[in-house]
Amino acid sequence: MIAGMPPAPDRDRAHLSRRVALALGASAVAALGLSACGIRLEDDAPRVPGIPTREPFAWEGFLVALWRRSDTLAQRARSVGGPATGVPARLVALHDTQATVLRAELARLGVPERVLAEAERPSPTGTSTTASSTATSGTATASPSASSPPVVATGKAGQSALAGAEASDLGPTAVASLAQLPADAVPLVGAVLGQRGAAAALLGHAITWPDQALSAPSLAASYLSTTRAAVYGLEVATAQSPTGAQRTLAQATLTALRTRASDQEVLAGSSADPPAVAYTLPFAVTTPAAARKLAVQVLTELRAAIARDLGSARGNVPALGLLVQWLSDTEVLASRWGVPLAPFPGLTTPK
Repeated sequence: MIAGMPPAPDRDRAHLSRRVALALGASAVAALGLSACGIRLEDDAPRVPGIPTREPFAWEGFLVALWRRSDTLAQRARSVGGPATGVPARLVALHDTQATVLRAELARLGVPERVLAEAERPSPTGTSTTASSTATSGTATASPSASSPPVVATGKAGQSALAGAEASDLGPTAVASLAQLPADAVPLVGAVLGQRGAAAALLGHAITWPDQALSAPSLAASYLSTTRAAVYGLEVATAQSPTGAQRTLAQATLTALRTRASDQEVLAGSSADPPAVAYTLPFAVTTPAAARKLAVQVLTELRAAIARDLGSARGNVPALGLLVQWLSDTEVLASRWGVPLAPFPGLTTPK
């Protein structure tokens, strides 16, 4: 034994103590670095003291459920059958597109692939499961509900069931969840909710929208200017549609837009500017054919303007609720003029 050196067992214990101390020190440094960088681990990552596990986003359960609901609604729409030009048949492609785009959006927003794959995994009942994501959010909604199995029904019964399913994705909880999303995701998801409302209405389901209210009258004033321009366009289209079904449609559309403008004037109060004397038309409108073309363009542009406004209303629940309602109503008006139904009304479908 060398003088001053501890016995072998003591020496081994000393080496072990130094190794443990070094390991703990390394863990502490790693934990500090991860915390400082804001890195969040996967939900199922091994728990290491001092290193945070991944916490699902506040809106994650809602958005995962809305994505899975798109698949469910596509299945419901397929089960209804009917002509290829009917609303249920057209909704199949819309919901398939929504499902594809929403999944990509979830990945873009940082939801791990493992969570998305688990949500797609069929449950024993034959439906997808979203328990891993919806159960983790205190704001996860009962609507949309991705766990409801598709209703296999045809004809009027199937159409009624589909209409109710479309409408069930709307409501105060959905709009509150929409308000939590990052601003750049709000137009896409708000457009999905607007589509749900339009589909339900076109299938004959009456939707009860919340009472209109805004905390900022200036917001209503900005929306009002766009609606007034649309009213003017429909006044011209009505004047150049002297008889028949087109005139009836033009008058009904004009009435709906005038009602909206009146509601917005009340919301805007003293913030509302006086209406313009006239607006510049995009082309000469002197025939019924030109009147129809004008109505289609006005409604298409109004739909796009509302969809754009969704992004600026992020976090404002009353404003978002109104915009979703107006987007839904405008989609219905536009479809009656022959504008194709869109998976994301007012937006260019992401590739």
